Amino acid sequence: MGVPGLILHAGHSALRANKGLVKHGQTGFNSGQVRSDVRESQMLHERTTIAAVARLIGETLESHYAVNPLPVYKQAGIDPSRLDISGARYPWTAMQQLWIAAAEATGDPCLGLTVGRNIRPTTFHALGFSWLASRTLLESLQRLVRYTKLLSTAPVELQLTKNDDSWILHDKVRGEGLPGADDIVVDAFFMSIIGLCRQASDTHFCAKSVHLKKSDDGHLDTYVKAFEAPVFFNSETDWIEFDREQLEHPLPGDNLELAIANDRISEEYISALDPSQVATEVRKLLIELLPSGDANQEVIAGQMNRSLSTLQRQLSAENTNYKEIRENTRRDLAEQYVREGHYSLSQIAYLLGFSDQSNFSRAFRRWTGQSPGSYGH
Repeated sequence: MGVPGLILHAGHSALRANKGLVKHGQTGFNSGQVRSDVRESQMLHERTTIAAVARLIGETLESHYAVNPLPVYKQAGIDPSRLDISGARYPWTAMQQLWIAAAEATGDPCLGLTVGRNIRPTTFHALGFSWLASRTLLESLQRLVRYTKLLSTAPVELQLTKNDDSWILHDKVRGEGLPGADDIVVDAFFMSIIGLCRQASDTHFCAKSVHLKKSDDGHLDTYVKAFEAPVFFNSETDWIEFDREQLEHPLPGDNLELAIANDRISEEYISALDPSQVATEVRKLLIELLPSGDANQEVIAGQMNRSLSTLQRQLSAENTNYKEIRENTRRDLAEQYVREGHYSLSQIAYLLGFSDQSNFSRAFRRWTGQSPGSYGH
């Protein structure tokens, strides 16, 4: 019995299909169904991974290794009837078991690379479409960092930093998974990132280098061939180095409307995983209060009927803080407003709570490396 194929083809054909949905007032996914499915799964307080990953593993087992995925799903405790439900999720522990069972079934120590190469935009749900519709691959990776919980609520912390002529994506937290599973997951995750970058780009995309915590098990050539970049093992953390010019180069699928529409779906999806998430509520209040110039954290805490110390403690528990949320919210709105061109720069400065246009322009250059006037040109 085969695993059903995904609903849309990869790359720009998927982008065109989703663009048509947006044009007709849709966004490619039923967010109401997502919320319902999350509630029905009763997984609000346990770590979970989006079911599309399990689907991709099963498809890879069948197409690349001629292995029937159903016994592997059964061994890991994965219910295959949920594979066709958009936005469905599986417990993270079951997904760890699935990776191990799949590796055992294939006998391939490089299974993660093979699964990652088969990535489709729909594997990453709405994030996959906003990835393709981003202005640059840098924006795509920024979205990945922002919406990581859509893919998995496992203990993963992604950080994207600039270093001279490079951008570095760090996968900082590991070690809580089952023995052997972490290495396979990182292989697949990093390979899928490179795969989506290649699908979105109009030139052949390669990373500058790939650094992995795992030991060299004698398959260096396989890794170098897959990533088409130097690969280093026994690293202190897992990270990918990208060429700055490549990441900041405009993408052919740049579509602001589509990117924003799928960002909203991603935000709704993550909120549905935990409707009480404090950071989401803070962001919503910031959007309302920024134009007033009175959106400091004391005001936000009052609006949420919390003391300032309680708000700070709750945000810290979600691995964020007020300053970070305000910065990200301002940046996202600034890029949206400048790209749309509906407001003057002074109006945008007002909407984002800046005291004057010059302060806004300085902040915008710090966020994007460009002035508001040259952004997108």
